[in-house]
Amino acid sequence: MTSLTAESVAPKALLVPRSLVRLCSSAQRGLWGLRLGRLYGIGIGLSYGALLLLGPASLGTSTKLWARALGVASWVAGVGALSLARDLTTRDATQGITGLSRLRGFGERQLEHARVVAGALRLSTTVLTPGLMLALATLLRFRTLHGTVVALALALASVPYAVLVGTSLSALGRACSGWLPGRGRLLLLALVLGPWLLGAGLDLPVPNLPNLFGWLLRHLAKGLS
Repeated sequence: MTSLTAESVAPKALLVPRSLVRLCSSAQRGLWGLRLGRLYGIGIGLSYGALLLLGPASLGTSTKLWARALGVASWVAGVGALSLARDLTTRDATQGITGLSRLRGFGERQLEHARVVAGALRLSTTVLTPGLMLALATLLRFRTLHGTVVALALALASVPYAVLVGTSLSALGRACSGWLPGRGRLLLLALVLGPWLLGAGLDLPVPNLPNLFGWLLRHLAKGLS
């Protein structure tokens, strides 16, 4: 369900052929960051879902746990983005992905766009999975009309947030790989963690991506509770 939801949005938005996205997605399955991200996403959903089912019965608490689960999953997606920031161009050429895409009539520009979309699908799934699992746990815990409405709202809110995180991190990871070949992961860490650590250390409102995602989650949780 999660992959179908993301696949129905991202390829159309970037006008990338689905066959090329599937080819890149298959090639990215071996990236350790993306593989761990999927496992951790399920683990986050299970652990926070258990807290929701066994903890205090409150819809407000449920939305807070949902926001925290997606916040942790966003950090995990950031780890997955490190794998996308590596030199995938050389890797795809070695594995024959580049040659196969050329046989199908696609150029390097289209292939790079497909890498971004394929990465966004996987990172979005990492975030979307616990969001849907928390929505399901809310539905099971509160078998009332209000509880059902909140659970549905949590599920619906999880989709655009997951797409935003996955697309942003995938695009940034691939951009870092192009801006600093061979050191893309280091550049990604500097761009994401640098401002965040600077703001935390100086106790100043330095704009950064983690705080932006956290701010969005807090406002979503407040509006849904």
